[in-house]
Amino acid sequence: MDRGPASPQVLRLVMSMVRDGTALCVPGNHDIKLLRHLNGKNVTINHGLAETLAQLEPEPEAFKSEVRRFLDGLVSHYVLDGGKLVVAHAGLTEEMQGRGSGAVRAFALFGESTGEIDEFGLPVRYEWAREYRGRAMVAFGHTPVPDAEWLNNTIELDTGCVFGGRLTALRYPERELVAVPAAQVYCEPVRPLNYRRSTTSSTDSVVRESEQPAEPGAKAWW
Repeated sequence: MDRGPASPQVLRLVMSMVRDGTALCVPGNHDIKLLRHLNGKNVTINHGLAETLAQLEPEPEAFKSEVRRFLDGLVSHYVLDGGKLVVAHAGLTEEMQGRGSGAVRAFALFGESTGEIDEFGLPVRYEWAREYRGRAMVAFGHTPVPDAEWLNNTIELDTGCVFGGRLTALRYPERELVAVPAAQVYCEPVRPLNYRRSTTSSTDSVVRESEQPAEPGAKAWW
C-alpha cells in the first residue's frame, strides 16, 4: 500500500491471486495502518496514505469492505517448506517463528527500532539479521536497500521500486534473485536508497535483471 499511483488495482490483483490460490500474502505496516483507518481508528495520514485514501474514495463501499476483510484476515508471517522458509514483512527472529502473539505480530509488521532517530528524522532499525542463527531462511523487506542483501540465512528484498529502485523477487529454493527496474520514480524517498551500504555478500545466489520496468506494488517471493 501507499506511495504508488494505483493502490486499488494492486489490491484487486493481490486479493484475486490469494482467492484463486496462486499466491500467499503477508501484511506490512502500511497495510495495517490502512486497515485501522477503514475500521474508524485515528491514524496519522502520512507516508502516502493520503494518496491511497484519495484513490479509494471513488471505489464502491462493497470493495472497501472486501479490502477491510482481506487485510484483517492476513496472518503475520508464513512458515513454509517444512520450516525451511519464513516470510514476514519486517523479518522475524528464530524464537518467534511459527508463534502467534501481539509481540510476534508487531515484530513481523514493524521490526524493532533502537530508539534513535537518524538525520532524516526516521527511526534507526535494530538489525536483528546480524544476530540471526536460525535454521529457516527468512525473506523480508520493510527497509529499502539499494540491492537485495543476504545475511546469516536472511534475505532483505525491498529494493525501493516505488522510489525508482527495483522490484526484487526470490526464487525459492533456487536462491535466485530476479530484479526488475522501476518504470519511474513514483515517490521521492526521505532517506536515499544508498544510505545504508551493503556489507554482505550475495555470492550464493544468481541475480537476473529484467528489461521490463515494474509498476509499484507488493514485494514478491516465489
